[in-house]
Amino acid sequence: MKPVFPACCLLLLVLPVLQAQTPPPAPEPAVLTSTRSTFLRQVMTDSQLLTEQYERALTKAELEVAAAGDYEEARAIRMRRDQLKALYAGTVSSLATALPLAQARLMGSTQSSGETLSGWRSNGSGAEWLNVRIAPGAYHLEFEVNMCDAPVAGSIYASSKFQPQQSALFEFNEVTLLGNASENRRTFEIPRSPDETTFATTRVGPLQFTRSPVTLRLHATAGYPANIIRLRNLRLVPITEDTPATAGTAAPTSATVTMQQATTSLKSSLETARSSAATTYLAALKTLAASQPGLKEQVDAETRRVQKQDTQGKGTIGLRAITATSGGLDGFESINDARLADEPPVAGDRFKIVHEGRVLSVRLLWIDCAPADVADAGVKRFSKHFGIDDEDAASMGRFAREFTTGYLSGKPLRLLVRPYRDKDGTLPALLFLPDVGLYQNVLVDHGLTAVAPPPRDPRRGAAEKALISTLEAREEAARRHQPPAGAWALAAPSEGGKP
Repeated sequence: MKPVFPACCLLLLVLPVLQAQTPPPAPEPAVLTSTRSTFLRQVMTDSQLLTEQYERALTKAELEVAAAGDYEEARAIRMRRDQLKALYAGTVSSLATALPLAQARLMGSTQSSGETLSGWRSNGSGAEWLNVRIAPGAYHLEFEVNMCDAPVAGSIYASSKFQPQQSALFEFNEVTLLGNASENRRTFEIPRSPDETTFATTRVGPLQFTRSPVTLRLHATAGYPANIIRLRNLRLVPITEDTPATAGTAAPTSATVTMQQATTSLKSSLETARSSAATTYLAALKTLAASQPGLKEQVDAETRRVQKQDTQGKGTIGLRAITATSGGLDGFESINDARLADEPPVAGDRFKIVHEGRVLSVRLLWIDCAPADVADAGVKRFSKHFGIDDEDAASMGRFAREFTTGYLSGKPLRLLVRPYRDKDGTLPALLFLPDVGLYQNVLVDHGLTAVAPPPRDPRRGAAEKALISTLEAREEAARRHQPPAGAWALAAPSEGGKP
């Protein structure tokens, strides 16, 4: 009788042989790691301003909802805030080294206010960061900047020395007494911004650091007393892009080819499954529209949304990724890369846009600009809100209309629109601009519109509540700001306007 080995003994004999024959997992290709890091950094940088605005709005909404006793809603908002913080903590913070203004030593007339560095009135004004710990390697200095003219004050501009400049010259360098001190000295120019609210992202470099810690200095090479120059979000971003290929580049390895084949196969399978599901869903929508004509408008809107996803794919990151999850802006359709129509706006908050050959009438949600005609009934509503005369209200309406024309002309517009139009065919919308965020905020900050929040609705999402709360908070800040702007400057003292 042959001896019988237990299964566990057989496994112990075979396992070492299997382990010896199983090759270790191939390391991730360097080009994939580099591309992913570059992509993440670009995405996070482009969306950071809007995300910060959204996170602050969520904070305010959380406090208001909790004070009202709706703790489940407050908990949902808190979870969304934690998601945003974790998102940035796991990407931007690991790819860039921040240069916080709280740790900077200011020189000359430079001033630090919150997250903004300003006050470049005299030559040599600047900031210095001591003992910055950074991993040796190649970096770019990146920051956001706005340069505009200082307000006119008396005869200060009588001399050409005090005329506003169209550009400013700055220098950034590593402070060291070693022989290679000049290698990390970079001089760069900052151009004048189109307006006082637009911040442009600027990159300076490359810089090659061989030691840690380092001392870094940023200063103006001349004084700019007639300009207001504001810098924010200064950071050192590692350069992860691959160097150009040289002669004799090795051919792709079998592991790389296998990975590419697997990636292609996965994408093809996903696209096939998505296309099949979309086709089935569109057919069901068509049947629903035929059986229930009363739902035609809603079905048409949903059909357009699905068809747009079919052409654009599923890789959209940015505002949609921020707002599309739980607590987001449900019930809106996205319009990308629209343009302001050539004809003059009806009002500061009512105008036409051109998108894919179509001309659409738009009304900005949650705000109310005055009509330009003093006989219009809307003038009374605006004048009562600000406590001003009807003539002044109509004048502010004309100014808001001109402001919108100048501010939006030639810029790519991103809109989130309600699928249900007003009776006259106008689309209620939220309007977003690159590097600015919600355009409604701009009109409120300038005192050109009245905030008109909608009636309370318990079904309203957290994102909508947050944006509405932000508008109300900004209007209160504009009302109290000194000197007041727009209609607040014409308001009676009791309304927060001129004394």
